[in-house]
Amino acid sequence: MTHFDDESLFEYVEGTSPKASEIASHVSSCRECAREVGEQRELMATLADGEVWEPAPATSPSPRQFIVNVAAFAERARLEDERAAILCEEILSGPPAWWKQRLRKAEGAITAGMVKQLLDRMRTLVESNPANALQVTALAIEVANTLDVSEYPCDYVIKLRAQALRDHAYVLSFMGRFPEALDFVERAKRLFDQVPLPEYDLARLALVKAAILQNIDRADEAAILAHEAGDTFLRFGDRVRYVNARITEGSVVYCGGAIERALEIWKSVEHDPALDEVGSVRVAHNIALCLSELRQPAEAVEYLVRCVAQFEMFGKETERTRSRAVLGRTLLLAGRPADAIPVLRQTWCEFEQLDMIADAGLVALELAEALVTTNQANEVAAICRDVIAQFTRAGMASRAITALSFLREAVAIGQASTSIVRHVHAFLRQLPAEQPRLFAAPPTGFGE
Repeated sequence: MTHFDDESLFEYVEGTSPKASEIASHVSSCRECAREVGEQRELMATLADGEVWEPAPATSPSPRQFIVNVAAFAERARLEDERAAILCEEILSGPPAWWKQRLRKAEGAITAGMVKQLLDRMRTLVESNPANALQVTALAIEVANTLDVSEYPCDYVIKLRAQALRDHAYVLSFMGRFPEALDFVERAKRLFDQVPLPEYDLARLALVKAAILQNIDRADEAAILAHEAGDTFLRFGDRVRYVNARITEGSVVYCGGAIERALEIWKSVEHDPALDEVGSVRVAHNIALCLSELRQPAEAVEYLVRCVAQFEMFGKETERTRSRAVLGRTLLLAGRPADAIPVLRQTWCEFEQLDMIADAGLVALELAEALVTTNQANEVAAICRDVIAQFTRAGMASRAITALSFLREAVAIGQASTSIVRHVHAFLRQLPAEQPRLFAAPPTGFGE
C-alpha cells in the first residue's frame, strides 16, 4: 500500500490539503497513516495551548559552547557525506529498478548526507539520462521526508526537504513535464518560506519556476522572476548565479519573440569569467539559435558545429543532441536539405534513445520536410506513423496526433508539400508540452 508523506498528512490535518478527500479515504483503511494523523492532531492541540508559548528560562549556550556545537555538527555532516558517498556508489549501480530497494536496505542510509549526495548525483545524470536523474531526486525526497527534524539543528531538515523538491521540479521541467514540475516548485516554496532568511534559496527556486513558466505561455511572469532572482544573487555576491539568471532571462525574452534582444543578453555574458566551460557552450548554443532565427546561417553553423563537438567531449548527451537538432534545422533553413538529412536522422534517433518523445517528433517532422524538398516524400508516411505511435504511447496531446494524421493522409494522396509539413511542425511547436527548450544553465548546474 502506498502511504502519504508527512507533509501531505500535515496539510490534511491543517485543513489546507488539495487532496483532502483522497487522504480521508486512505486514512480510514490505513492504521499507519491514521496513527500519524492522530499524532499530528495532538501536536496541533498542544500548540494551541497558550502555556506552550510562555518564555522559557534563558538557557542560551555561551559563545564558546556555541562554537563547539557548530564545529561538532560540521564534523558530523562531513562524516555523513563521506558515508553517503560510499553508499551511493553501491545503491546507484545496476538497473535503476533496484535503487529504491537497495536504499531502504542500506544500513545508515537515512541521513541528511544521503540527501545531499543523491542531489549531487542528479547533477551528473540530468543531461545524459534525465529518467535516471528523476529517480534519484525521488529517492532524495523519500530520504528527506524520513529524517527526524529533532536530530538536526534548527530548520536544517526543512530546508533540505525543500531543496530536494526544487531539484525534482527541475528534472521534471528538463523532461518537459511542466505541470508536475510546477506543483513541486510550489511545494518547495511552502517549505522555504518556513526557514529563516530564505531569500537566496527562493531566488534559486524562482529560476526553476521561470524556466517552467516560459514553456507554458507565461513568459511575462517568467521574465520578472528571472530578473528579480538576478538582483538577489548580486546582493549576495554570487556572480555565477547572476549570470545564470541572465541566461534564463534571455530564454524568456527569446520565447516571447524578441530574438535580437535575447541575442544581446546572451552576447553580454558569452565571455563572462563566471561561466564554467559547459556554461560557455550552453550560451554559445543559444546564440547560435538566435543567429539561425535571424537568418545568419553561416555564423550559426560555425557555432553549432563547435557546440556539438564540445558537448560530446563533456559527455552531455542531451545537450549535444539539442545542438545537433538546431544544426539540422539551420542547414534546412539555409537551403541545404541534402546536408540536413543525415544530421536530422541522427538527431531523431538520439532523442528517441533519450526518451525525449516531443523533441524526437519535432525533429522527425524537420526530416520529413527535408525529404519532401529533395523529392523523397515516399518515406514521410512511415515517419508519421512512427511519431504517431510514439506520441500515443507517451500520452501526448490528441491535437498533436490529429495534426500528424493529417500530414500522413496528405502524403497518402500525393498532396504532401514543404508548406504542409512546415504548417504541422509549427503547430506542434506551439503546444505547451512540445515547445523546444533553450539552455538556461540550471540552478543545480553550478553546485551547492
